[in-house]
Amino acid sequence: MGRVHAGCYQRSEEARVAYVIDQDPTKAQELAATCGARAIGEPAAALLDPEVDVVDVCLPTYLHREAVEEAARAGKHVLCEKPAALSIDDAKAMLETCRACGVKLGVAHVVRYFPEYETVHQMITSGELGQIGTVRLSRVGPFPRGWTDWYADETRSGGLLLDLSIHDFDFLRWCFGPVDHVYARKARNDRPLEYALVVVRMKNGVIAHVEGSWAHPGPFSYKFEVCGSAGMVEYDSLKARPLSVVTAPAPVSPRGGASAAGSGTPGGVAVPESPLKSREPYLREIRDFLAYVRGESTPRVLPEDAVAALEISLAATRSALTGKVVSVS
Repeated sequence: MGRVHAGCYQRSEEARVAYVIDQDPTKAQELAATCGARAIGEPAAALLDPEVDVVDVCLPTYLHREAVEEAARAGKHVLCEKPAALSIDDAKAMLETCRACGVKLGVAHVVRYFPEYETVHQMITSGELGQIGTVRLSRVGPFPRGWTDWYADETRSGGLLLDLSIHDFDFLRWCFGPVDHVYARKARNDRPLEYALVVVRMKNGVIAHVEGSWAHPGPFSYKFEVCGSAGMVEYDSLKARPLSVVTAPAPVSPRGGASAAGSGTPGGVAVPESPLKSREPYLREIRDFLAYVRGESTPRVLPEDAVAALEISLAATRSALTGKVVSVS
């Protein structure tokens, strides 16, 4: 992710990468060479540099709080990868430290910037799909292998529901507001492969099914299905035609016009669309945060949103461990 973010800063034409900080000097030098930056093994030089405005934290989750607070105390704005932290206490402490130091904190919940998710969010919130009843979300792929295999250690990664499914929990909250309760089941073996299913009940009554897997034999993929009283929208990243929308036809009156009474022929028309249009989500996320730093706008994802998504993920994790329904505060 550090490579992705570095490239986005370069292409944004709104910032330049000054330092690449990594304990592995080879990796730091390789990335620094691509963006004209200085490679260093510790953050001190970057934090003391008055020309540095932003520190972008792409470290394993268990290191987020320390890195974010160190940057904030040095007077630097911070963009931190998701999830914000492993616990609510840590996430809130990060936010409070940034506030106390007068710097801005962003958390990179990038799914809100994916065009297909933007499209369905607009359809939901505009009422185009009518009253939403059920939502199905899936995010699956092979087990990730990171530095020192930290994903395999739940005390460092938080596990599947915290690291991966948090994308979908954040999307649900973005579309429908607060979550009331969750019920989760999870399977894991010693390799460690992991699979989970979560039923999410929103406070507005919408029911969502969230599937997450780090045991999928195929390529990483994601999909969703949203069903409302006026139509259904579905997306599958593996399909050639990514977005399909099925809407209810306007009722037909005996004279051939639309009928307000609701009488008419059943059925619908499938309208395949691709909303992607080369809108790179990571670049747009970076630009949104830089505008926030400059005081020009409020970002799509606030730190409070990241804390709320973390609460849902932790509730799902507790449910999977206990086998019980868990309320979300």
